Amino acid sequence: MAPDVGGQLEKGEGVYTAAVNDPVTQTPTDSTFTDSKTIASSKGHASIISRHSSASISWLWTWKPRHGRMGKIKIRKLEEFPIGFPKLSYFLDSDDAFMLYRRFGTVFSRLLLNKQDEISRLEATLYGMDKMDEAQQNGQFLMSRALDADRDGVPRAWRGETRPQLMERLEKKALEYAELLLKARELKALNPPSNRDHESVLNFMENDGGQLFEEESAFIYEKADLVSLRPGRDYAWLDSCIESILKKCRCRLLKFFFVTMESREKTRDKDIHYYDRGRISKCTTMIITMMVLILLMVPIWILYRLANKGTIANNPQVVGIIIVPTLIFAAVLSTFTKAQRHELLAASAGYCAVLVVFLGNVNQAAQPPR
Repeated sequence: MAPDVGGQLEKGEGVYTAAVNDPVTQTPTDSTFTDSKTIASSKGHASIISRHSSASISWLWTWKPRHGRMGKIKIRKLEEFPIGFPKLSYFLDSDDAFMLYRRFGTVFSRLLLNKQDEISRLEATLYGMDKMDEAQQNGQFLMSRALDADRDGVPRAWRGETRPQLMERLEKKALEYAELLLKARELKALNPPSNRDHESVLNFMENDGGQLFEEESAFIYEKADLVSLRPGRDYAWLDSCIESILKKCRCRLLKFFFVTMESREKTRDKDIHYYDRGRISKCTTMIITMMVLILLMVPIWILYRLANKGTIANNPQVVGIIIVPTLIFAAVLSTFTKAQRHELLAASAGYCAVLVVFLGNVNQAAQPPR
């Protein structure tokens, strides 16, 4: 049966024809793509499209119809996983705030101390070899690595181990120690979980009679040793405040703005809510921007009113109008963001400079002409 080309053209779709054998040469012909314009120009006759290049053919194979995706995006639900490690694993990975794990700080410290002691003993042995060669006037072995590697015998106190062999053992231990030290530093740099995130994971693990046995779930009670894998953006007090408000005020309007359709399909549990971190970040940015604009416009408006009254030149309150907003501006940045000290200093200096420049311009405009 011939395909319904007319119906597809009325929908604005193209017609894709797979490769077929040529009736004369019996060789496969290239795939063709016929749109509405090509068929309309043929006036009822079959239109033949010339051979395409390999790039065009590859594009045609990846062409999708205009009516939508080939398949539906699959989002797994929490209820699909059985209780235990499968369900807990999905829950911890379902949101950035729930990725809480132990860093085993005491274990890493113990391993570092052990490696440190091993290297110290090897270092002392190497130092003793050097001093022995110096005392026995075997300085040539200290001045040439080749002679030291080819020496015939070693002193009895070295227990049959040459200096190059000791250096190989020392190198291996030193590299292991360095790798372990850097890994411990990376783990130490991770942020600890907030009280709210820890409480959320703890409540989930204790609900329904517990997700794990007592021994396996003991890690969640080691709060001082837990770290959060929350990535990216500087998570500050304002972000935490917004999430707390969303948790307490579970109205439909807030859920519409801060919960995406994909997040709603993750679970059917009404007590679990997945708020979109990107939307919370945008809300935080808007609040901080509005506060900065208010802190910038209010002192400028006050200075402008004083300039209109003609009292800006001899008014001692002008200094306070500049200092107080600058302090408030610095406090807002330090509280609501994770700005570093040099960034905080630069932003406060720039804010104060804007007010001083405006004050100078208004003061000159307020002075009567001579």
